[in-house]
Formats: sequence, C-alpha cells, structure tokens
Amino acid sequence: MKILITGAASGIAYLTALTLAERKHAVYLTCHTQKQVKMVKEKLGNPKNITVMKVDITKEEDRKKVLDLNIDCLYNHAGIALGGSIIEADMDEVRTNFEVNVFSSFRLLQLVLRQMVDKDKGRIVVMSSLASHFPIPFAGVYSATKASITSIVTTLQEEIFLMDTNVKVVLVEPGLYHTGFNQVFLENKYDNGKYFKDVKKELRTVEQFIFKTFERKKLDSIVVQIVRAIEDKRPKKVYKAPFMQAKLVKIYSMFKS
Repeated sequence: MKILITGAASGIAYLTALTLAERKHAVYLTCHTQKQVKMVKEKLGNPKNITVMKVDITKEEDRKKVLDLNIDCLYNHAGIALGGSIIEADMDEVRTNFEVNVFSSFRLLQLVLRQMVDKDKGRIVVMSSLASHFPIPFAGVYSATKASITSIVTTLQEEIFLMDTNVKVVLVEPGLYHTGFNQVFLENKYDNGKYFKDVKKELRTVEQFIFKTFERKKLDSIVVQIVRAIEDKRPKKVYKAPFMQAKLVKIYSMFKS
C-alpha cells in the first residue's frame, strides 16, 4: 500500500511511518519545511520503503502534488496548537490554528477523497484528539479545531455510507502522550496577558500533576491503533488510545449534562 503521512517530522506520525515501512508499505513521510526534510533524511539514513518530502498542507501547490503520487491511503496528521485563555487569544493566531488544523486539512482530504472515489478505492485516516470531547482550560482554541475535525469526519462518514464506493474514512483520537507537543503549546499562556498572571504558579502545578499522571511516555498504543485504522479490512469509524483515557472521556460525555 502507498501511504502518505502529513506532519511526520517527529512524534507519533514519525513512529507510525517507521512502523508502516517495516510492515512493507511504501511510505511518503512528509514534513512542513525543507529544513525538516533534511533533518529527517539525516536521521533515517537510507531507509527501505520511505520517501521523505516536503508537503506544506497550507499551500495549494503542495496539496495538489500529493495527487500525482496516486496514493492508497492518506494519513492526515499535520497540526499545530495555540495555548492560552479564550479571553486573551490573539485572533490572528486563532485563525492560523484553524487554517492549519481545519481548513488546510479539510482541503487536502477533499482533493484526495475525490481522486479515491473516482478510482473506487482508498482510505483516509484523520488525526483528531480526545480533547475534542473534553474541555481543557487554556487549550480551548486547539480543542475547538479538533472538535471541528471530528465533526467534519463523522459527517463525511455518513455521507460516504450513502455512496456506492469502497473508499473508507477513519478518525483517530489520541489522548495525552509525551511528545513535547503539549508542553510547548500550554506554556504559551505564560508569555503575555493580565487575567491569569496571579495564578500562573498554581496553574503550572496543576498541569505538571496532570501530565505526570496521565501522559503516556510510550507511543506504541496509539501507533498500533493508527496502523489498524490503515490496515483493517473493515475499519471502525473511530480508533482511540490510551484505553483508560478514552474510557474516562466516554464517562465524562455520559454525565456532563
């Protein structure tokens, strides 16, 4: 299977690319910048079954060059996060977060999906987050982008069901994993602003406790779910991990009203 992964310079997507290559798939590991491409190539050496290339999903010319690869599966992973309070969020940064996580991801999905429907085969796997279901203070903008992605994909799944096609669209919702991503975007809220500066010490203490308690150091459990989302002959609509975090979110969803 020919699989293209966006935003795969590091973390979960990078490890997924390596795992899929080991399983004999032809993997296009894509990065946001040429600098990242160079870094990843140096780190990989001469890997079998992996092609490293630049795909900036916010650029239409990059999105369209994906179509030339005639891939069997798109794993839409690329994303960024804006940390900070809703009341103090900079609107330009909010728009950028939505542009990358929602609009650009949506457009790439749209282009590839049309090609796959015309071929009557293919699969699209989209990375969302358990954060789309659970309010996390100071991560509201990021959670909103992921909630949008979840809504788009679940609606698309219903539409695909009504079509006479073998194309599948699958959602992946990871919980807290220690990749450094969470720390970077949550730290943003301490840079500026006046409304929470008096409680930032307490906020740091709570966050450190949450991450120490819930963040999974090993990425294996979510990578396994992503590989299943790609390879299963009859995929589920949604794959989630870690197990206990997914269960806690489900319980929260049942009782939040």
